[in-house]
Amino acid sequence: MSDVFLTPAPGAKAAKVCGILAIVFAATCVGFPVALVLGIVAIVQHGKAKRLAKAQPEAFAPVPATGLVTGIIGLVLSVLLIPMVGVVGAIAIPAFITQRDRARSAAVQANLKTAVAQAEQTVFEMQAKAPGQVPSQESVIRALSADPTILSLHNPFSGSAPAFQLGRSGPLGTVMVYADQEEAGGVTTWSVQFRAQVRRLGMEETLRGEVITRTQEHVQRHTEDGWQVVQPTVEVQPPVEPPPAAKN
Repeated sequence: MSDVFLTPAPGAKAAKVCGILAIVFAATCVGFPVALVLGIVAIVQHGKAKRLAKAQPEAFAPVPATGLVTGIIGLVLSVLLIPMVGVVGAIAIPAFITQRDRARSAAVQANLKTAVAQAEQTVFEMQAKAPGQVPSQESVIRALSADPTILSLHNPFSGSAPAFQLGRSGPLGTVMVYADQEEAGGVTTWSVQFRAQVRRLGMEETLRGEVITRTQEHVQRHTEDGWQVVQPTVEVQPPVEPPPAAKN
């Protein structure tokens, strides 16, 4: 009987298809684990089909070597590409993490600038409503906590962590806000402080912001019992001229 009228042995077509797919997946680099499996399947199916064709030559056509050759090529390519993928991964993964941290840090910096800008706007509006009165730090912080713009912010480092929170320390990427008072150079400064922790190049950094609500100069000095004393101005008296001598 002519080979034209014989059917392919079971597994011959599967070996050919798996071998071709193994080469395709191996060529994509990222699919080399799948290429390894497909290459092995192609070789096994080719061997199975070849044994059947030899056992029943009157029923099955001879099995071409396509499945075997493509399966071996897929296996070889996969093995050769494993070290290359490792090298590419060693370079690409740290670069990806670095770029991701930079993008997240920039987003946190934008959140902090937004919070500072909203705090400055809040102070301005409070001063406009009550001229001559100094806004308290607590009132500014309360207004910020209910501000729609602040509430719409998101923490780029963690979706479950807040973007804005009261306190001095908090989760990575959270803008923290707290009241602060500082004395320097004879001046007391009341302010609303902002800070946020970010990660860059594997190390944590602190971003800061500040909105001053009030400043006050000190008196010149204090007595031991706490009384405030201001040094009086000393007036210089003109010299007293002696009376003229009496004439005889």
